[in-house]
Amino acid sequence: MARWVAAAMLVLSGVSGLAQAPAARPKFDAFEVATVKPVDADAKAGRMFKMEGTHRWVATNFTLQALLALAYDLNPRTISGGPGWMDSQHFNIEAVTPGDVAPIRMEQMQMLRALLVERFALKSHREEKEFAIYQLTVAKGGPKLKAAAKPDDPPQIYGVV
Repeated sequence: MARWVAAAMLVLSGVSGLAQAPAARPKFDAFEVATVKPVDADAKAGRMFKMEGTHRWVATNFTLQALLALAYDLNPRTISGGPGWMDSQHFNIEAVTPGDVAPIRMEQMQMLRALLVERFALKSHREEKEFAIYQLTVAKGGPKLKAAAKPDDPPQIYGVV
């Protein structure tokens, strides 16, 4: 029995010796190369950002205000100041990321913040502001919610007038 345990230990130690340490993640301080192009606003196109493969980051149809909101994880309505065209001029961005692995979202946003500083000469600061909000409360007399129909209940058919 002891021989089998010793043999299993040797096999396991040999297999673990073959495993390589994972490569260190690169620093995602900035995109390696990026183009920022103004485009005509196309409401049908919508806006999106994504990684295309391991090294290509693309953002389509973003205003500067929307880029700031994306990069700093803000609601666009909380951003104030800036040039008048900040929420009307749209841009497409194509960028190449460093390293051999795709950056995670946090790293993508870090590189986007650096790009905004470089290309738009962004200077910013945070301040506290008060905003009006809506608050949901239970009405007097308690909630008046009704249970939803169960999936196996037959649908109710209403007459059409």
